[in-house]
Amino acid sequence: MRYLFTLIFTITALCAETKHLIAPDGTTVIIDRDEYGVPHIKADNEPALFFGQGFAEANDRLYQIDLNRRAGTGRLSEWFGSLALDFDKDVRKNGYTKAEINTMVGLLSEDVQAAFEGYVSGINAYADTMNLYPDLYKPSQYANMDFDPITVQDIGAFGVYMLWDFGKFGGYELSRLNELQNNGWDWFNENRPVNDPSCSTTIPYSGQATTQSWSYSGVTIPAEVAEEYEITQDYLLQFKKDHGLIYKFGSFATLVSPGFSSTGNVLLLGCPQMGTPEYDNPTVTMEVELECPTIHIGGMTLPGMPFVILGHNEDLAWTWTSGFSDNVDTYIDSTQSTNFNDGYWYNGAWQDFEIIIDTIYTITGEEIFTHYRTIHGPVVSSYLPLKQVYSHKMTFWKDELLMAEYIYNVNKATNINEYANALSTASMSFNCFVIDQDQNIGFWHSGRFQDRSDGVHPYLPHKGDGSEEWGGFIPFEDLPQSLNPDMGYFTNWNNKPSPDWNNGDFGPWISGNWICDGVDAITNYVTTFSAMTLDDIKDVPEAIGSHGTYQGAYELTGTEIIDYNINPPGQSDLVHLNGTPSEHKNDQWSLHQNYNFKDMIFGEEIASTGTENLPIEFKLFTPYPNPFNPMTTIRFSVGTRHATSLRVYDITGRMVDELVNGEMVNGEHKIIWNAEGLASGVYFVKLESGRFLTTQKIILLK
Repeated sequence: MRYLFTLIFTITALCAETKHLIAPDGTTVIIDRDEYGVPHIKADNEPALFFGQGFAEANDRLYQIDLNRRAGTGRLSEWFGSLALDFDKDVRKNGYTKAEINTMVGLLSEDVQAAFEGYVSGINAYADTMNLYPDLYKPSQYANMDFDPITVQDIGAFGVYMLWDFGKFGGYELSRLNELQNNGWDWFNENRPVNDPSCSTTIPYSGQATTQSWSYSGVTIPAEVAEEYEITQDYLLQFKKDHGLIYKFGSFATLVSPGFSSTGNVLLLGCPQMGTPEYDNPTVTMEVELECPTIHIGGMTLPGMPFVILGHNEDLAWTWTSGFSDNVDTYIDSTQSTNFNDGYWYNGAWQDFEIIIDTIYTITGEEIFTHYRTIHGPVVSSYLPLKQVYSHKMTFWKDELLMAEYIYNVNKATNINEYANALSTASMSFNCFVIDQDQNIGFWHSGRFQDRSDGVHPYLPHKGDGSEEWGGFIPFEDLPQSLNPDMGYFTNWNNKPSPDWNNGDFGPWISGNWICDGVDAITNYVTTFSAMTLDDIKDVPEAIGSHGTYQGAYELTGTEIIDYNINPPGQSDLVHLNGTPSEHKNDQWSLHQNYNFKDMIFGEEIASTGTENLPIEFKLFTPYPNPFNPMTTIRFSVGTRHATSLRVYDITGRMVDELVNGEMVNGEHKIIWNAEGLASGVYFVKLESGRFLTTQKIILLK
């Protein structure tokens, strides 16, 4: 069922805006926005709360939500044509059918399913409102296209896509086998150790790895098979970078225990790295606060997913980094003939391939795409002249959405033990960090990993005939983990969790790879202190010369929370049809550039001035800074809906830039003007709206 958004009133004030929505159950949802545009959402129950989250995030990032769900469902060719065709094929080939996603969502708890449904209803309610009032709510990206209603299935598919991006590792056995074939065992054992003791770890004292003898079947492959797989992975990463999709390039964290804290309080810094922020592109993360009688959380979320992914509630704060531990193995399956029609050999008999036929729609038409699975998993490549197909077996297959249960339960956890209980069912590879009001700090290397009792060398493929099947999985209690370490801190930058933890075929923890010892930059900074303050851990990014895509820093006092964060380059990506950007499009960029944080508003009333539409005067405020180089912020307000222009002229009267030209909604607006490329000198900003006209002088000093 579709629900039309109902707006009771809108308040436009200097720093805040409030919207009241009617949720599908008839209750009221309040969305307050602070001076940075961050939505603070209150509701009477959880489904209504997530309805408000969906509406608010669609207001800020509708195009990004759409982009993300199309990436997760293999539908980008509908926008980008042939450029995205191979990307869509890879998503469809490795992923799940619509029916499988529906089954996975249907196995979630009623509470999580209700959250998904509320979130989807909120997004679609915004889209309905946008279509009714396009001048107010329609992003410029939709000037010549429509928004297809989003579904719970879309949310599930995007969740799987994101979890694969940040929690799936391995599958490079063909590349490692090619290295072995080219260089021999002596080189391979020296340069691809199963455990490299020289790599830095988050838990420093956990014993060395158990010595184990490894075997390999001796099956060989053509070099071009490995090269083709590597080319595909490079293409997928570059496509993500080129088209504004989320991609992984690392994450870091620092935790401090009471004994190493100058205030005696636990501290946490979380810095996920999910693509490099750029001034002209929206960041891939956003901030939200959610509050109802059963949940109160604030922090980072991703457009297209409900909940808070990392941040804090009233009792604990948490963050995570990608785990980089091997949870995918490649199997070499043998076909009966040089095609897929006659099956593959498994357990003494020829088995039929699972055949999946997909239709991929493009700008110009459609393409029928056929792909295959064996009993081990999706066929990712093949070399049929040698009767070989290569399939991926995954430890988490069809259980990825268990992570939604983990996130939901963490959002509601009240102490570190409840956090650990929620984490125990998590299926993907992550480093997970938490602090709580009881002054505990904890670290877990989480996920589902096979115990290697099959004896097959972790870097090399398994033989697919049934002779090299997996044993069991490592129990959660045996994974690397530590609570309140004697050294008084944890540091992590996707590094090896503990000395006894082995590499997989991806092999990140090998000398010469930055993941092996990049964390040393953080540890070396931390150990210059005898005790740390919250300001000290806020300085970690600058000390190591690296940003997070989102950054959160928290101190828990036992009863209160001191919190700071940054979400560059801004909260909102909304550019109206007339070209006017949201005032919150770039307002955190200067913080990002200067390694600064802003105060995180949590559990506070957002200042507003009433409960009715307020008359707004026509005014052009003095731009700030002034003088400037090369950017200044221009604030203005218009009192009634009129055709409005905002232009910049040089001292000769020549117009050098037109910032606004169209009908503007009444209220205050803010635009950041970049004068890069213009000469130093005096300029004039001229605002016209209806019969009103005003001018301000500004000075560009380079």
